[in-house]
Formats: sequence, C-alpha cells, structure tokens
Amino acid sequence: MSLVKHKTLTAVRAKAYEELFGCTPSAGFPPHALFKKPDERFLIDIFLYTLETGSGDIDVAVTNGMSDQRMVNPDYTPEWHRRELIQYFPKCTEGHARRLHDMAWLPLFDEFYLDSHQSIAWEHPGVAGTRWKNAFFLLPLIKSHKNFVFEVEGDKVSFLWHIPISDEERAFKQEHGTDALIDRMEAVELPWVFDEKNRPSMVEKAG
Repeated sequence: MSLVKHKTLTAVRAKAYEELFGCTPSAGFPPHALFKKPDERFLIDIFLYTLETGSGDIDVAVTNGMSDQRMVNPDYTPEWHRRELIQYFPKCTEGHARRLHDMAWLPLFDEFYLDSHQSIAWEHPGVAGTRWKNAFFLLPLIKSHKNFVFEVEGDKVSFLWHIPISDEERAFKQEHGTDALIDRMEAVELPWVFDEKNRPSMVEKAG
C-alpha cells in the first residue's frame, strides 16, 4: 500500500466521516505516533470524533485505512469486501488507539475475513493488567453508525463495532455460540461506551 494511495483514500473516508459525525476529527493517532516502525504495507490511522450524550461527551474512535484494500476470503464472496472499525470511549487513550489499530491491521496481515459476530484472540489489552484483551465484533448499536455506508474504489464500506472481551467470555462464546453471548450482553446491560473501570463481566470468572 503506497502512502499516496492511502492519502487519496483517506480523503474519501474523511469526507464520509465528516458527513456522518457532522464535524472534523477532534484528535487522532497516525501510525508513526503509535509505533516506532509502523507496518507500511497497511497504513491505519485512528480518528477521534466527539459525540454528545445525555451523560456528557464521549470519544468515538474510528479506523482510517482498513478499507484501503479488500479483506481476503477464499471460501465465499461476502457482501462487504472492506470494513472500518468503530469503538466508543469516555476518553480514548493511546493504548486504546493502538489496540483498535491492531484489530484493523490483523485481518489484512493474516489474510482472513473479519465480519460481524466473529471474535479474535489477542494477548494485549488496551490497558495493561485488565481482562478485556480479546475482541468480539458486531454491527454498531447507534442506528446512523450501523446504517453508514460509503464507497472505496467501487466497494461498499461499513463499520464493525469492536467490543473487548475476556478469556472467559470468549470461551463462553466458543462453547455456547454467538447468540448466547449476545444474550449475556443484554442480560448484564453491557455499556456500549467501553470503560475498563465500569465493565461488568458477562460470565462468571473461572475459578
């Protein structure tokens, strides 16, 4: 992926994001700010937008670059060849941004197709020492974010919502299925704004 192409497609995404959020980014994390040696094959920035809620402003973090190229899937032809990720925070830190970058980078690097209802095992949480190190993906809960679609090089692009989960929650999903984990999300009223200090467990911790 050339820097020139990334910049060209960034302009497409920035315009679409501005139409969705009604503003330009309030802050951002380019790859060189997150890593000493960014992977120049897959350039992914994190843009932050401020969203007003009934309990105060939050940060909406979105990736910029996952859709620079199509995801690989040899098994079937999906509707969505390209995606970008979205996540909501009281305050998005550099660690959160690095983690979101990694989740967008991994399907491109490992050449697999990432879609809603899938999960990823990962060793590094956004905040060191916390349990929420794996990832689960759904369509966003906010209707305008869920229905948001734009085009990159003739392909439709939409958001996947990144939800950090624990080892126990990922094991529960593997044993009982995605729908069972979603039922647990609803049962504990899992906050859609991710905050390590206010994150209930969806399952009983093993041991």
